[in-house]
Amino acid sequence: MDAGIQRLRLEGTVDTCPVCGYTDGWHVSFKIKDSAKMIILICPDCHSRFDPDWNLK
Repeated sequence: MDAGIQRLRLEGTVDTCPVCGYTDGWHVSFKIKDSAKMIILICPDCHSRFDPDWNLK
């Protein structure tokens, strides 16, 4: 995992940033690393980045 991207543990509703408490969802970014296509969630308020371990085929 890249520096600055934290693992996001998925439990219940995933609309709250664990860093700042923002509750209105996420911006979504796509990252290609080697052959893996990853989805990265970005908090619109504090800009923290999270890897929910969702991959694209």
